[in-house]
Amino acid sequence: MPRITEKGITTPPTGINKRDPEIFSWLSKLQLVFPKISTYLESINLTAVGANSFSTQTFTVSGLTMEDTIVVNPPTLTAGLYFITYRVSADDTLSLTFQNTTGGSINEAAADYKVMACRI
Repeated sequence: MPRITEKGITTPPTGINKRDPEIFSWLSKLQLVFPKISTYLESINLTAVGANSFSTQTFTVSGLTMEDTIVVNPPTLTAGLYFITYRVSADDTLSLTFQNTTGGSINEAAADYKVMACRI
């Protein structure tokens, strides 16, 4: 019976035997096709963001790499403090930018930020 190729991988062999090197070869190829997704819950303590200004701050998140595409979900922020953008600025480093639209400085309390990283 011919094997069908889908997304560059052949279908798994029939009659799988745990000691069969062909199945382990197939599984190792399968791992390369799917992206690696990691999630982090980081306690982040922002420094004060000055009145009517932007602030970019960096935090250590062990495991992030420059190859990662990320999504960051911040907790609820104080009124007038906006979460503008995020990126991995170096390996293990998360860069967050905030804007304060109020007339006074805002010093947000430490909070848990959810980060999802996808590496293809």
